[in-house]
Amino acid sequence: MQVTFAFYCVIAYLLVITVVGIYYGKKVKTQEDYSVAGRSLPTPILIGTLMATWMGAGTVLGGPAASGYQYGLMAAIAFSMGSPVGQFVLSFVAKKIRRMNAQTVPEVIEKVYGSLARVLATVIIMLAYIGIVAYQYKGVGLILNSILGVPENIGTLIAFGVIVVTALFGGLYSVAYTDFLSCCMMMAGLFIGVPMAISMAGGWSWVAANIPPGHLGFGSISFPQLLGFFFPVFFYVMGDQNMYQRFFAAKDEKTAMQSGIGWMLGCTATYFFVAAAAIAARALYPNINAAQSFVHLATHGMPTIIGGICVAAITAFIVTTANSFLLSVGVNMSWDVYARFVNPEAPTEKKLFVSRASVLGLGILAYVVIQYYPELLILQQYTYTMYGAAITPALLAAVMFPERITPLGGVVSIFTGGAVTIAWETAKTAGWAVAKTYPPVLIAAPLAILALIIFRKNGKK
Repeated sequence: MQVTFAFYCVIAYLLVITVVGIYYGKKVKTQEDYSVAGRSLPTPILIGTLMATWMGAGTVLGGPAASGYQYGLMAAIAFSMGSPVGQFVLSFVAKKIRRMNAQTVPEVIEKVYGSLARVLATVIIMLAYIGIVAYQYKGVGLILNSILGVPENIGTLIAFGVIVVTALFGGLYSVAYTDFLSCCMMMAGLFIGVPMAISMAGGWSWVAANIPPGHLGFGSISFPQLLGFFFPVFFYVMGDQNMYQRFFAAKDEKTAMQSGIGWMLGCTATYFFVAAAAIAARALYPNINAAQSFVHLATHGMPTIIGGICVAAITAFIVTTANSFLLSVGVNMSWDVYARFVNPEAPTEKKLFVSRASVLGLGILAYVVIQYYPELLILQQYTYTMYGAAITPALLAAVMFPERITPLGGVVSIFTGGAVTIAWETAKTAGWAVAKTYPPVLIAAPLAILALIIFRKNGKK
């Protein structure tokens, strides 16, 4: 094990966000403070927390980084563009989202589809979010392996401890403001570090001349695979509970819409730099693990100081996402299960205790999950599809067209999206050729939408 400048940067980052998190955690007085920051977040903080939460291990270790290194530039673009396209759509319904004054996605769903739909949505969200938190653990483990030589399983265990403990400080107040700091670090590390790495390698022309033929195009990836990269992210981002909770937390409707647009623009720029970094890493280091391409470039292809900052920024991507997802699912357990069905009259202190206990329990479960899903890219696609197909169609319909849909349509849509995703993944594991060729989102999402149309009000088709 060797202690490098990057190591000190990562440790300093973790210490700073912990201190800031504790400071802002003191602002939490009520359940609404804990889950939606008292509905007080201004535009800059909201943009920062949207970006930091959305871009985690799936961005710097899976998504555009791994797909760009392994398949080529078009694969990275396909994986990345599902996000800003979905964000663009979501930005224009952000005002309606803020107007609902809810705390969670299942709460919104119950308002239109009833309590059964709320239960189904809560179960689906928990299944998806546990998987997402799991690959954040793995992401930090990969970083510790790259910069310190710590075995990945030990690094994953360390990540579990750090992420769960920092999440327990609780509240969107602390998460949002530490996310903003992390976002600033991300942007600085990427926008300075990646161009410097490419320049030090010999410029973009040298990079283009030293990657596999066709790697600046579609490379070896097929059209169904491209769709499989694009659509899971596209559907998922438009229904992600973390994003809705941040829109709920905006100080007003105008702030919610402006932040949505800023989020989209910031993510688009970030994806461009991550994809460029992956292509540069392929030219410089053609035989490394695709998931470690961005980290390897930061630690070996950049000046020491810039590389250290960039590694800390990569860690920021992952830790802030994991904290947010654990907080979100903890609120689900407290608000959508405990306070809704078990003890509706529970005082705030009891709800906060249940939220924190849920964070700990689900954090442990996520650690168990990652032991069985070591491939980040596959796990990411699965969880995006599960959530995007089961939750997003029903949720968007509830926000945009509540007067035209029915409780039966919502329940059938949610169940169909989840069940078809599980069935398709099972068929793929069993070796079915059609399931291996076409991603589950192309089947599950249209069927979930069809259920809403079939069971719409007045029997209209």
